[in-house]
Amino acid sequence: MTDDKKLTLEEIKARVRVVCICKGIKMSRICDAIAKGASTVEEVNKATGSGNGGCGATRCRPVIEQILKNGGRPITNTASEPIMGDDDEGDSF
Repeated sequence: MTDDKKLTLEEIKARVRVVCICKGIKMSRICDAIAKGASTVEEVNKATGSGNGGCGATRCRPVIEQILKNGGRPITNTASEPIMGDDDEGDSF
């Protein structure tokens, strides 16, 4: 593993966070699917089972999109920083 592949402590901690609340799928599983070649939300959903819960992916899709944009690395936002983008105003969790 090269230095650019090593995870920071914050990324390691982020990997245990649940991304798909309906199915209980953690960020580590999402990141691993991306590392194995999933390059779209649909491919991640197919590989992990995310997005198939009761909410219809309204909760996990934005987070998965962010992880994809982050090159498959875990999202390390703190609780004071929303995971969702600024354009997602009005969403409540």
